[in-house]
Amino acid sequence: MTVVAASAAVLVTGLSTSAQAASGTFEYIRADTASRMVMGNPPDDECIVLTGGAGTVDNFTDTIARLYKDEACTIPQGTVLSGSGGVDGRETPVHAVSFG
Repeated sequence: MTVVAASAAVLVTGLSTSAQAASGTFEYIRADTASRMVMGNPPDDECIVLTGGAGTVDNFTDTIARLYKDEACTIPQGTVLSGSGGVDGRETPVHAVSFG
């Protein structure tokens, strides 16, 4: 009986591997064109390239945003807390972001 209950619990909780996403928007001003770009509910734990580089960023999601100087998310540039904004990357544009 215990094995059956444990197996049922694994089926209910262990197989629910749907991708998580940050709720809200992440916005940035492209460094190359000064256009505003908006990402809604960006996925967690993925390296997302910021087309054109980011001059300024605003994190209006419910998750911390990790900023990177490169498109492979290997050279950290900083973090933006949930609900924060105004990070200035004009001198050194942000090229990628990840959430979670």
